[in-house]
Amino acid sequence: MRRGSRGVIAAAAAAGAVAAVAAIPAEATRRVFIDSRIGVARAAPAFHGYVHSRHHDFCAPERKVKVFRERPGKDELLGTDKTNEKGFWRVIVDPLASGAYYAKVTRLATGAAGTIYVCRADRSRVLVVD
Repeated sequence: MRRGSRGVIAAAAAAGAVAAVAAIPAEATRRVFIDSRIGVARAAPAFHGYVHSRHHDFCAPERKVKVFRERPGKDELLGTDKTNEKGFWRVIVDPLASGAYYAKVTRLATGAAGTIYVCRADRSRVLVVD
């Protein structure tokens, strides 16, 4: 062997080992998609409601809820809340002007190693205030 060729051979062997490790696929993560439904009601001066899902423990608590007023162009965000452990939320809008209002619950991904539960987003029905 020529002088310095050992270093080249060692570097090539190390690169081959790294490539072999990189080629091993990571353990698969399973995603479970779960529908969510948001309910909304109005009791002045607040909008309130609940997030419901067939997997309540994963998809109801700690969900971000946003209340909007429909406007020409981009709708106006009026407030946000996080659901409690039972899935209930409340956003105070005071003063409450005439218009069309709705709530949205954002998507949430949570879980442990190997399984990720993806709670889908939802939009409520529109409430019209005269």
